[in-house]
Amino acid sequence: MPFRPVRPHSIAAAWSRRLGWFALMLALMSLVLHRIGMLDMPNAIAAILLAAFIAVFVLGLSMIGFFMLWHIGAKGGHASFSGMVMALLILIPVGLAASRFVMLPRIHDISTDIANPPEWLEEPEIKLSWMPRSDGSDPAKRRLQAGAYAQITGRRYEGAIDRVLVAVQAVAQEKKWTPVANVGVDALVDGLEPNAAGSAAQAGAVASNGEADPARAPLPAPRPDIENQPLAPLPAFALLQYQTKTLILGIPLDILIRLSEEEETTFVDMRASTRDGDHDLGLNASVIRTFLRDLDIRLLGIAGG
Repeated sequence: MPFRPVRPHSIAAAWSRRLGWFALMLALMSLVLHRIGMLDMPNAIAAILLAAFIAVFVLGLSMIGFFMLWHIGAKGGHASFSGMVMALLILIPVGLAASRFVMLPRIHDISTDIANPPEWLEEPEIKLSWMPRSDGSDPAKRRLQAGAYAQITGRRYEGAIDRVLVAVQAVAQEKKWTPVANVGVDALVDGLEPNAAGSAAQAGAVASNGEADPARAPLPAPRPDIENQPLAPLPAFALLQYQTKTLILGIPLDILIRLSEEEETTFVDMRASTRDGDHDLGLNASVIRTFLRDLDIRLLGIAGG
């Protein structure tokens, strides 16, 4: 009768798969609950960090399982491989975020105008948590921004402020940003809207059948003294505040856009801030860079320095 050796089972490999599933489900559920608004971002980050700590332990158990398989032929190769894959699914994104945390400056508020950043129309709602948070408008923080994000600057467009405002609102609507407050926008938009009285008169003219109607006879009115009436100047600036969330992680962001008309040009400044923690991992700079790029495309041909 042939001899068949009994292969031992690797306990480390079995536990690597079990703990790997637990860590992966913990990280995924934290992301899902945060995305649907049931879990605050600081608590979600704490849960993900706990999952990453478990994933490191799982990776060590899977390495032990592979070692036992190689040296004594212990069963558990599939379990070790499964645990390693699940651990890496957690550790790779966390490692990328950690690298950005170390390489980028610890700031959470970015503005294209470092010397005179636009002020919030409505202060973002900040909730205290275990994550430290400093004053984003501190001059030292602005100097850090100047060194790390020198390319984040405002845009000058050779056009009237009302035209640039329409483009800004169109880009913000495409990105599905939620308006929060604005200043100077209504007066500029009203100047672009068609005359309601003229539209009503045109509708009445279309509905007319050509027969005389004494009840609809026009009444004489005094001629308005347009020449002597002062013209109300349009505002030379506008502020628009928005809030949004990132698509996948659901990180809340507050965004402020300032338009300033200077002679025949309009200058656009932006400010973006995250609500939690003291480090945005470069997210705010990416939001500003993407928005200004899309605005340049929409206003193609009139962008200046």
